[in-house]
Formats: sequence, structure tokens, C-alpha cells
Amino acid sequence: MILTEFNYDQYARLLLETGINLQKGQNLMIQCHVEGVLFARRCAETAYKMGAGIVEIQLKDTHLTKARVNAQAGDETSLGAAPGWTEAWQDAVVGDNWAYLALESFEDVGLMADADQDALAIYERLQADGKRRFRDAVLSHSIPWCVAGVPGDKWAKRVLGEDKNTDDLWRILVPILLLDEANPAEAWKKKADTLVERSDKLNSLRLDSLRFKGNGTDLTVGLLRQSVWVGGGERCEGRMTMPNIPTEEIFTTPDRRRCDGKVRITRPVEVRGTLVKGAVLEFSGGKLISFDTEEGREALAGYIETDPGASSLGEVALVGEDSPIARSGLIFDSILYDENASCHIALGSGYVSCLADADELDNDEKKSEAGCNVSLVHTDFMIGSPEISVIGVDAAGREVPIMENGRFVI
Repeated sequence: MILTEFNYDQYARLLLETGINLQKGQNLMIQCHVEGVLFARRCAETAYKMGAGIVEIQLKDTHLTKARVNAQAGDETSLGAAPGWTEAWQDAVVGDNWAYLALESFEDVGLMADADQDALAIYERLQADGKRRFRDAVLSHSIPWCVAGVPGDKWAKRVLGEDKNTDDLWRILVPILLLDEANPAEAWKKKADTLVERSDKLNSLRLDSLRFKGNGTDLTVGLLRQSVWVGGGERCEGRMTMPNIPTEEIFTTPDRRRCDGKVRITRPVEVRGTLVKGAVLEFSGGKLISFDTEEGREALAGYIETDPGASSLGEVALVGEDSPIARSGLIFDSILYDENASCHIALGSGYVSCLADADELDNDEKKSEAGCNVSLVHTDFMIGSPEISVIGVDAAGREVPIMENGRFVI
């Protein structure tokens, strides 16, 4: 990655101030792919200028992960091995309330397609289980965190064409990230207010289920009595944070036991390092019972075998087809961006923070009994399109139009 003509300092400050709401003296953990290390350094420098305590950068390298998985295939002990300091790392980050910034690079999308898929499934399951405390802290928003993307040349070429580069992609992203506004932080506050207002409207309807229909989809997703629609940010220790930048969604945690019908996935999804395209999923009684894909079937099959919760829903989200990302007309091959262009569902863990009784659900057994899905994984699958309609149904069976032709009508 080459930082060239654009003001990346402004982007870094947005992520730190608006995304994680970094406090003076607070420690910060930045995780990034090797391709994004220059921007991670820019974020670290900005954090220190803001008064951060300790800033640590953890690098991820998909090429090394692939090498390890292939070399250790068939050796579950080796695939599950983790450094002895993993527990101490979790104790420090979670126990000392560090902030967490995840910088995703999309330069290596599809790299794991020819890796040993059985070994990859074992590796990801065991590694995720070993970092369960950290994952739970993120999902429950008990530490402030934010996920954002780092533009790069390979990503630019995949999205825009072989003759394009990072600068071309950045020109597309700047207005999506509201960095062309005089005050990006204030612009995101206004965006958040709009999403909160929409969430409040849905919460006032006290819906029992949602039905998605159109474009080859006919899917009913059950909601919990305690499901709370959220959008525009999350509170962490009384402070507002924005876990995803950009964000255009309102979302909640559904009833893991109630999902029925067929749904067509409308955008490619990276699953365990492989792009899954043209997927059609069928659910019954809350479980994925069959699926087909144009590409990436083996990766999806391995994913749903991670654990029992990987084949049930942990999230349902609504996004209008008039969102800035959808209006761009581009497929970003990035869940972070594509999920904010389209309604989506997630296979895997549910967000306890989207349940009214979250404080009472302090272990996996209680979460599961309450209807919240429990899993080591969570991946969004986009199901929205300009042909999709969404109908809300309350406990008395009354129907309320929520979206028509992919756009909100409430």
C-alpha cells in the first residue's frame, strides 16, 4: 500500500474519534494485514497525538496462514497451537479496557481458495475458541472497537478494473466515508441520528417476524420478544462508538430457532478466504438444511460445520438500496462495504447487545436458551436487491410494509 495524494490523517482521526471514541490515556490495539501496515502506523501516530497510552500493532498475513494450514493438515494439535501469551493478551486487552481497531485489507481476497479446506476449518475453529474471551468482549461491546477498510491497488483493480489503482478507489470511498464533508465527525453524527430514528420506528412496531420476498427469495425470519433494533452506533461504558465505518444498516438479533424458506445471496461473500458466489440457502426450523452455489461450495460447507451455531442466524439487517454504497453500482468483494449496500443475514453468533435482557445473559447456555445464537463464527450474507420487499408481522399477525423495491417505506 502506498499513501499518496489523499489526506489519510483525516481518515485515521475519524476512526479513532468517531469509531472507537479513544480516550486520553487509553491503550489501543490495532490489528491489520501486512498490506495495511502504513495506514496502521498513521493511525498509531494519530492515537499518540490524541493522548493514547500504549499503541500496539498486530499483523496478520494470509500467505503465512495458508502456509501453516497446508503444512499442518492432518495434525490437529499443531493447528490448534497458540502462543503461551494468548491468555495474558486477552487478560490485558479485555481486563484493562483497551480500545480495538481492526483494519481490513482486501488485497488477498480468494487467496485461501486452494488451501486445504478441512485443515482450515479445524484451524479457524480452534484458534477462535482460544480467543473466546476477546471475541465475547467485542460482540457484547464491553470494549470499544471499530472495523474499517484500507484501500490498496489489488482491491482497486478488482472493484474498478485492471487499469485502476488505489487513488481511483479512494476517490470512490471518500464520499462514502463522508470525508468530503467540512466536518466528517458531525456528518457521521447526523447519519447516526437517522439510523437511530429508523431503529426506533421498528422497535415501536414490536414485530414478531420479517418476511423477505422477491428476486428468488421467500424467507421468514423470526424475532425474539427482547430483540432490539440498533443502528448508528453502540454505547460502551456510556460513550458512543461506531463499530463499523462506513455503516448504513439497522440490525437486530433474531430468534435462532425460527427461520424458514429460501433466500438468494445477491453479492459475493468471502468465506474462510474463498469467494462464495451465487449461493441459494434453504432454512427450516431455524437451521440451514440445504444450499447451492456457483462458486465456493466447499468453503461454505466447511464453514457451517464449524459448530452447531454456524448453520443458524445470529443477525438480520436492513439496508436501503438507496444507500451511497448501493448507489455506486459497485461490488466491493468486502463484507464491510457490501453489507452496507444491501439487506443481509448472518450465519453464526448473535449480538447479545441487541437483546433487551443482555445483562442477564452472561454465559453461552443462557444466550442459547433465550434464543440468541451461539457460535465461534459470524459472517454476513447479502440478500437485498431492488426487487426485494420486506414485510413485518406482529404477534397478532398484522402485517406492516417495511421496505418495497429495496427501499424503506417507514
